[in-house]
Amino acid sequence: MLSVEQVATHFSLRPDTIRRKIRTGEIDAIRIGRTYRLAWPDVWACEDGPMPKRARIPRYQNDLICKKTIAAALRVSVRTVERWIDVGLPTRSVFGAVRCNPHDVTDWLKLRGIDLPQDWWT
Repeated sequence: MLSVEQVATHFSLRPDTIRRKIRTGEIDAIRIGRTYRLAWPDVWACEDGPMPKRARIPRYQNDLICKKTIAAALRVSVRTVERWIDVGLPTRSVFGAVRCNPHDVTDWLKLRGIDLPQDWWT
């Protein structure tokens, strides 16, 4: 079970946003005392994307990254990242915010002949 802070980090959002989404029913959570706990399937249900299959679960437990983070890590412009998204870079929409799984970005760029070091996003 994940804390509100862990989910906020995963989505690159503020904890207050996650608490608000829980209160409005946009995210399922269990309240234990004064704190909320969330299960991974409930977290992934908030992402506009397919649920990870069994073999890919660890990969989708990595924190999602935004366009700005990708651009900074790869030393390209945000507009370049947006162009990549336009031509098929996999994204996950989290409450309207565009986020990417770093493994999906790595795989997509490798298919286009751009090799990246392991864990380039950290």
